[in-house]
Amino acid sequence: MKRGRPGEQSMAARKTAGANPVTPEIRAFEYATGLFAVLIGLAVADIATSFHRLLRVKSAVRWDSLALLAAGYTLCQVVAMWFDLWGVRHFGTIRYFFFYLSLIAEFFVLFLLSATSLPDERGEGVDLREYYSGNRRYFWTLVTLFQTVYVADGFYFARGEIGKYPLQVIVMANVIMCAPLAISVVLLCVKKRSAHYIGILLLLIIMGLHYGPASIN
Repeated sequence: MKRGRPGEQSMAARKTAGANPVTPEIRAFEYATGLFAVLIGLAVADIATSFHRLLRVKSAVRWDSLALLAAGYTLCQVVAMWFDLWGVRHFGTIRYFFFYLSLIAEFFVLFLLSATSLPDERGEGVDLREYYSGNRRYFWTLVTLFQTVYVADGFYFARGEIGKYPLQVIVMANVIMCAPLAISVVLLCVKKRSAHYIGILLLLIIMGLHYGPASIN
């Protein structure tokens, strides 16, 4: 491989660095997201640990596809929030104390949701169907609370962007943002398992439409 002279290499490095400067805003964002990263990591670890414990006693577990689907949705929501953090990196308001505190509260609710998605006990005869039934109201209350704050934050961040996009794009974005909240409220009130299967699948489809085009770059 042909190598350039040291002076040429250093000049190329300076040009590369100049093309992608680390601005004060980016440095502040990286610092601010540290605590968010901890909460996201704890949420993923809690789901993984609970699932691992179930696998360790799998012969004593009565598996339930609905409970696992709800846990899978929770895990996807945790990952989706990591993408959302990248999407708001240019908003200086996330670095002000009180708004930052509200985001911490939102991520804290997401952690509680992850912690309750699967049972932590390793006792004999774990019944995931019974666990989901008994845990349903608490689980969907947390989802509803999380989605409520998420929608509020979404409108806050979008308030200065509305005039930049066509009306149909704005309407579709609002539907995608608000639909999960409506579905969560329905699932909080309805006990029928078939409704929960449909609701969670709809939530996953909406999530795919929302985050499918997203990238971190």
